Amino acid sequence: MLSIALFSECYHPMRNGVAVSVASFARTLAALGHQVTVFTAQHPDSDDQETNVFRFPSITLSYPVAYPLAIPIATGKARKLLENEHYDLLHSNSAMLMGQVALTYHRRRHLPLVFTYHTMIEEYTHYVPLPKAWVRRSAIHISRDYANAADHIVVPAPHVAERLRGYRVVQPITVVPTGVDLDLIDQIPRGDFRATYDIPADVPLLVYAGRLAREKNVPRLLTAFRALTPHAPEAHLVLIGGGPSEAALRDQATALGLGDRVHLTGSIPRERLIQGLREADLFVFASTTETQGLVLGEAMACGVPVVAVTAPATRELIGAAEGLLVDDADGPFADALRTLLADTPRRTRMGSAARARAATLSAAHSTARLLDVYADAIAACPTTPVSVTV
Repeated sequence: MLSIALFSECYHPMRNGVAVSVASFARTLAALGHQVTVFTAQHPDSDDQETNVFRFPSITLSYPVAYPLAIPIATGKARKLLENEHYDLLHSNSAMLMGQVALTYHRRRHLPLVFTYHTMIEEYTHYVPLPKAWVRRSAIHISRDYANAADHIVVPAPHVAERLRGYRVVQPITVVPTGVDLDLIDQIPRGDFRATYDIPADVPLLVYAGRLAREKNVPRLLTAFRALTPHAPEAHLVLIGGGPSEAALRDQATALGLGDRVHLTGSIPRERLIQGLREADLFVFASTTETQGLVLGEAMACGVPVVAVTAPATRELIGAAEGLLVDDADGPFADALRTLLADTPRRTRMGSAARARAATLSAAHSTARLLDVYADAIAACPTTPVSVTV
C-alpha cells in the first residue's frame, strides 16, 4: 500500500469540480487501504474534523470570487510531515500556490510527482486585470513548465492531453477522468426540491449546476429558455450554484420576463444539488471551457438526459443515446429542448442510457487507473521501489 500526499488549492468545504475530484480520489484511495494526506488552504468554513487534512495559512481575496489562497510556506505539523514523513508519492492538483509546495518537496526529497491538470487556466484570463494576450501566454508557460517538472501528468479527457502536447509538454500524459461516485449519490435520500422553489410537480423542469461565472456561458441558457417559452410556457429553469455572475443573471432573467420561472439557488449543500438533479427533466449546459464537466456525469448518474453546447468535453462524454449536443445559439438550443420535452418516451430512454454511461465512469474504475499512473511514476523515479496494489 502507498502513502500519498495530495496537494490542492481547492478542497471541502469549497464547492467546485476540483474540490469534488480531490475528495473523491482521496476517499476511494483510502477505502482501498492507502494512506492519504491532503494539504490544502485554510478555509473559514472548514470544521477541521478530518484527521488526514492539513491546511496552510491563507488569505481570502474577494475578486473574482471569495476563494482562500494558501500562503505557500509549510508551518507546524504540516511542515514536519512534509520534511519527515515517508511518502511514496506526491500528487499535485494545481500549478499554482499549493502546487509550488508540492514541487518544492518533490525536488527537496526526490519523491515522484504526479500532476493533474484540472483547469485550462488560459481560458480564465478575463479575471486578471492585465493585457489579455500577455496573461494568456503566461498561463500557457506556467502550465507547460509545471507539467514538464512533474514525472507524470493526469488529464480528465483526451482533448486536454492534446492541448498540453500543443504547449510542448513532453512528460507522460494519461487520461483519468474523475469518477462518479454512484454509491454516494444513490445514498442521498429524495427531497422536496421542487417545493422549495414553488415549482409544480407536473411541469417541465430544466436544471443547470455549476459556477455562475462568465466562462460557463450561463446567459445562453437564459436566452435559449426564453426562446423555448412560447412552446413550453409552464417550464421552469433552476440555476444551481453561486459565483460572480449571480446578480447579473438575476437581472437578465428579469429583463427577459422570466423572473417567476427562473430560480437561482446560490451555493447549496451537495445533498441538495443531487436532489435537484433528480427532479430535472433535462440537464442544460452551455460551457465550452470544461476539461471534463464533472457535473455532467453527476446529472447522468441521476438518470437525467443532457442538452449541451457542442464542445470538446461534451463530445467526449455525451453520445446521441444520452442527450443532444447543439450549436451555441438560441434557436438550436431551444429546438433541442422543445423536441425532448415533447417526447417523454425518448427522454426516459435517454435517462436510462445516461445512467448506464455514468456507471462506466465509476470512482473505483478511475482510481484503479490512477494507481497505474502512480506505479509508472514511482518506477520512473530514482527512489526505492514500492509495491502498488489495488
